Parts: sequence; C-alpha cells; structure tokens
Amino acid sequence: MTVQQIYILGTDGNLWLAGAPFGKQIPPLRTQVDGNVSYFNAFSAQQVLVLGGDSNLWLEVGPFGQVPLTDTSTFPPSPGTRYQIDGSVGGFSPWSPEEVFVLGNDDNAWLEFSFGTTIPTVPPPRTQIDGSVDELWPISLQELYVLGNDGNLWHELGPYGTVPLPPCNGGTAGCRTQVDANVAFFNPVDSTHVFVADRNNNLWLDQGDWGSIPPLRTAVDGNVADFLAVDAETVYALGTDGNLWLENAPFGTVPLPLCSETSGFGQGFGCRTLMASNVLAFDYFPDAGGLFFIDGNNNLWQASPLVQIDGNVYSFQPLAPEHSLMAKRLRKGTTAQARPPLGRPRSRLARRA
Repeated sequence: MTVQQIYILGTDGNLWLAGAPFGKQIPPLRTQVDGNVSYFNAFSAQQVLVLGGDSNLWLEVGPFGQVPLTDTSTFPPSPGTRYQIDGSVGGFSPWSPEEVFVLGNDDNAWLEFSFGTTIPTVPPPRTQIDGSVDELWPISLQELYVLGNDGNLWHELGPYGTVPLPPCNGGTAGCRTQVDANVAFFNPVDSTHVFVADRNNNLWLDQGDWGSIPPLRTAVDGNVADFLAVDAETVYALGTDGNLWLENAPFGTVPLPLCSETSGFGQGFGCRTLMASNVLAFDYFPDAGGLFFIDGNNNLWQASPLVQIDGNVYSFQPLAPEHSLMAKRLRKGTTAQARPPLGRPRSRLARRA
C-alpha cells in the first residue's frame, strides 16, 4: 500500500504535511505546518501536537499553511489556531488530544489533562508519575513502563501521584516492580513481554513475572542501534552497521540464520531477513504503508514498494486512511520516528538532542 499522506520534519526544523503522488518530485507536494519544530505527533491531517525548539508544546489544528498558526486560549482550538499545552517540555507521548504524557526538561514525568480549565493554562492539571525519567512507554493510562536515568526499568501501575511508587510485592495498584537493569532503551509488547537493549547494544526479550534481576530472558541480537517490536515473536533490528533486519522467533541464536537459507524468504521461523542497508532510522506503520526508513543521506523511503518520499528528513509519520495515534512512547533523545544511535529516539517519541 503506497502512503497517501505523511508528516515530514526536515533537518531544518520545518514540519510539512505532504501528499501523494510520491516518487515524482523531491520535495513532494506539501503544506508547511510549523517551523522550529523539535518533535511532533499527529492525530490526523488536521490535528497535530508540536514541540517547538523553545520547549513549548502546542496542539495545532488545520487548515495549515500559515506559520505560526494564530494562538488561542480556547480549548479545543478552532480551525487554523494553536493552543499551548505546556512549557519546559523535553518529550511527550499523547494518549488522546485530551490526555498527554509529558517529560519535563527536569526529567519529571507527568500525565496532563483537562486542558483549558485553569488560569493560567500552563501548566495544565496534571499528576506526577515519576522522577529522573529517561523514557516512558504507556500500555494504558494506568499501566506504564518507565526507564530511569540510572538504567533501571520499572513496570508501574496507577493510580499515580506518589514519587516513587512503593514496591508492588503482590499488589496490583499504585505500585511498581523492577523489570531489568542496565537498560539503554526498550519496547514493551504487553504486561509480561518487553524487548530490551542493554548498554552494550545487546537485544533481549524479557519475560515476566517481574521482580528478579535479570528476568527470564532470551538473547535476540547483538550490536543493535535501534529496534521496534511488531509482536513478541517479530522484531525489526537496526544494527550499528546500518543494516536493518526483520527477525523472527524462536530467538536464542545470535545472529539468527538468514530466512533465505532456512524456511525461505519471507517465511520467518527462527531466522532473519535483510530489509535495507545504510539505514539511519526507521519506523513501521502496519496500517499506513508498512516500513519506512531514512538512509545515511537523510533521504526518506517507503520500503515496499520502494519509493523515495523526500530528502533532508529528520522524522516522519505517515497517516492511515482512517488515522489513529500509532505511537505511545516517550523518550529523551532525538525523535520518535528517527533515531541515530542513542540519540534518536525512535521514542519514537522523544526528546530531541
């Protein structure tokens, strides 16, 4: 499926909404959304959260083309305006237009809500989740994985407000349990399965119940610069050499053999398939065109069919025909859809370095 619309953040900090056809011209047909952008996450072609280079977070509503849009103090903002959600923001992960996880420049993590109900409006009503946070990934509004600055990864259960939460010790609310240590970045699949990259660039699949360090885990790969889990048995892994692989369980052998030499190309079982080389960053959108990657020259490509979308790209987010928010990960670093070695954040939702 060829993508029809895609948000593109250029290396110059300009954010654009581009439309098909792609592959005909560079840059493609596009409308500017904003400038001096550090990170963004879109809900639709008419609604996007934008983090500025000044650390201010805005909800912006199209039509776009005027830069910047007219500021408003009314929430939700009317067409062609923008509403400030917060300031001093280092990263964010939206759950909905009315509920946003925010990581402050001071490394405090918050759940923010009820926008437009207070004066002053910044900061909005919010509940602190944790402190000294490097990355956060929500499973739900009441279940999160939180990576501390010290490399300790926690599974945290709401309600929140106590920092830090007490140990669960069998409890199921208002508590936390340590998942792993020496963690560089991670990608949870569910409450009991988390892919973890350690600080030596080794990739593991951790399995709960949590509480033992290290947990029950299986080696997936080594020399990993970034990764993205599709499910507990399938993961994209970007090597430090710029090769991007699709890896299929069962894991345990490092590296896995090539699928073309085992069960056949594309028939993954205990094997891996090379998807692209010279990759700087990537992301996978199953409902909006599949795999996309940025090459070493900052060119953005859709992998299948192979089409160049644009050049000088820092981050991107394609839109599905009926778009819903796809990423719910919050991390310090660069972006959420494009990460250089532990700068990206493919945090995919993240803080830009």
